Amino acid sequence: MVAEMKQTIKISQTIIDRLGHSLNSCDGNLYGISHKNELFILVLQADSENKIDFVNFLPTGIELCGRFQVTAETTDLNIQLPTKSILLTNIIGKENNVNLYQEQNGKLNKSEYHIITEQEINSTFLFIRLRGEVVLKSEFTIQSLKDAFQVIQKSLPSDSVFGLLKSNLFLQEHDTINAEFNSTINEFYEDLNSANDEGNRKKNKVVNIKPRVLDFNFLQQLTRDKSVDSIKEHAPIGILNKNPLTIIDTLLPLDCISMVHEQTKTSELYEILLKSTASRLSLFEEKILQFVKSNGKSLIFQLYHYYPEECKHFLTLLYAKNQTDKDTESERQLIHKQLLLDSYTPRFRRANQYSFDKKLNGPLHNPHEGIKNTDNGGTIALVKGKYEYYHYCQNNMDDNGWGCAYRSLQTLASWFKLQGYVDREVPTYKEIQQCLVDIRDKPASFVGSRQWIGSTEVNFVLNTLLGVQNKIVYVSNGEDMASQGPELVNHFQNYGSPIMIGGGVLAHTILGVDYNQQTGDIRFLILDPHYTGGEDLHVIQNKGWCGWKNLSFWNKTAYYNMCLPLVPREV
Repeated sequence: MVAEMKQTIKISQTIIDRLGHSLNSCDGNLYGISHKNELFILVLQADSENKIDFVNFLPTGIELCGRFQVTAETTDLNIQLPTKSILLTNIIGKENNVNLYQEQNGKLNKSEYHIITEQEINSTFLFIRLRGEVVLKSEFTIQSLKDAFQVIQKSLPSDSVFGLLKSNLFLQEHDTINAEFNSTINEFYEDLNSANDEGNRKKNKVVNIKPRVLDFNFLQQLTRDKSVDSIKEHAPIGILNKNPLTIIDTLLPLDCISMVHEQTKTSELYEILLKSTASRLSLFEEKILQFVKSNGKSLIFQLYHYYPEECKHFLTLLYAKNQTDKDTESERQLIHKQLLLDSYTPRFRRANQYSFDKKLNGPLHNPHEGIKNTDNGGTIALVKGKYEYYHYCQNNMDDNGWGCAYRSLQTLASWFKLQGYVDREVPTYKEIQQCLVDIRDKPASFVGSRQWIGSTEVNFVLNTLLGVQNKIVYVSNGEDMASQGPELVNHFQNYGSPIMIGGGVLAHTILGVDYNQQTGDIRFLILDPHYTGGEDLHVIQNKGWCGWKNLSFWNKTAYYNMCLPLVPREV
């Protein structure tokens, strides 16, 4: 008799951190992926009054695998779990105290586990993204819609063809798999991306391990082999119905994600993609039926993929096209609650969706990351979230000598866009100038000119185009910037948005502060828009275009105005 091999449990670092930092008692579900004799626990979902099938929001391949509990005292472990399920427990206020229990023969036994980081997860798994369209034709009734989705689901195995973008690979039912195609998905991915990877290695840039994605197209087979026995020809039947009917004839935009271990055989891709398609159609069916029951008129929906930093896993939501962010607020609040996210920072608005497209020539994101802190010994408060670095001479535009405040404004606007507070692109120079003309702050001749703007104009534009309220702080001279430590610490701790500073001299962007309350010493983390080079992070950080500056950085004889963007407290 062969003994059963013990399963290795690997838990995402983010789950350990979030359970350790939880301030309230809660319990809920755990989701993960099994591969051979390893279980990777990647997602947690707190219980709520609204019962939803949460697994439909997750990449195909992630399944329910256990429960978690966060309590104020030691858990008695009197809990019912499915066979061979697991339980994670933690006591409020005790970090690094997460315990794992496995169900064995009706008992919960404490077990060991390994912690796995985001980089290790994305080095171990790949994501298969499948896009396409499915035709939905039905009467506008609940039963007819259910029947229509059932027909679509039943036809998937025989009708579905999956094509890999930028290659001649097509997968369909009963295909004969050759030896070459029986390699691992990791080998297959590396072969497809070897040229791009070689180009990236030649560039002197910091490379972060982000989700690796294979893109497939969903196609449907419109013709069939007449020799197939299952196809029976018969005379057409016509039914005359004089009752008024509302008919739905629309395309459902499929956009599916599957998560697969890199050692999975490529010969298994067809079944994985088929399951992924069926899962997303189930999400469409559930959402459309809910909409019809609530007398919704529009049946045009769009899938959105999210990758919140606090969770470090994909989540897919479905919104109707005519729904505004206000309309989906209650749904998003529920998701925040279930994922143990705060209730005042957007994570699942349309503008928060994950960008799969790599911007090879776009602005750098967060160039301050990786810069060493100062030895000032004070309270350090930094910008929160993501922003883009806008500086002189981007997009082949010669704004050297006059465009620094415009660039700082664009950096601030990018922060609000990337955080999801606004759903519009970063304003161009022309849009900025036209805005100031429209509100009668500038004459019509200002559009197309090379005239400077300052913090007051930045305030006007942010308020008019983005709806952002700002606080303007006046500083009489550079030496008085030393007294702004408490103001800046408070701003970054409570709002976290970058600050534009201008006035009698050149404009800059403040990304953080290190303020020592005891000594009065202060340092400023500065992002300099006067940089004219390319998007080279090494040069930007090592040449001081983004870095810590002391009080002498500011001009002692010039006045300064700081524009501090305020941030609404809403999801």
